[in-house]
Parts: sequence; structure tokens; C-alpha cells
Amino acid sequence: MNGLEEVERLKRKHRLWVILNGVLGAGPIFAAINKFRPILSDGYGGDLLPTLLPEALGSHYNAILAGLLALLVLSELARRRFYRMHEADLQL
Repeated sequence: MNGLEEVERLKRKHRLWVILNGVLGAGPIFAAINKFRPILSDGYGGDLLPTLLPEALGSHYNAILAGLLALLVLSELARRRFYRMHEADLQL
């Protein structure tokens, strides 16, 4: 019985990880797309998102965006490693 509870806990953890990657990753992915092909433009054809940030953060917009995308990639790689390690349990 304890093994079944562990399998259910692993499944819940993996499902939550997938959902959080999708929800929290949508913003940085949209911002990266908007940077190269502005959907939200500032009226001059540029990206609107950096202008919405406070001036101190707006000047570091590219670094913030790169960091968020790097965190998303690292999270996805860790999730895939977790899945590979527990694949037999998650398939049940």
C-alpha cells in the first residue's frame, strides 16, 4: 500500500511540474516572441513590454528575459530527468 501512495505522489508531482512549466513559461516565451515580432508595440514598432517595467528594471529587460528563459529550460531538463528516473512508476 505504501508503494502505491508513493507512485501517486510521484504522478501528482510530475503533473504539477508540467502545469507550472506551462503556466509560468508562457510569459517569458511570449515576451521573447514579442521582442522579435512585436505583437504589443509601443506605437513606433518597438516592444512595449520593457516600457511597462520600472525604469531601473527596464534597462535590464534583456538580461531578465534571458534569465527567465534559462530557468524555464533548466526546469524542463530537470523534469525530463525526473521522468526518466521514475518512468516505470509514472507509467502505472
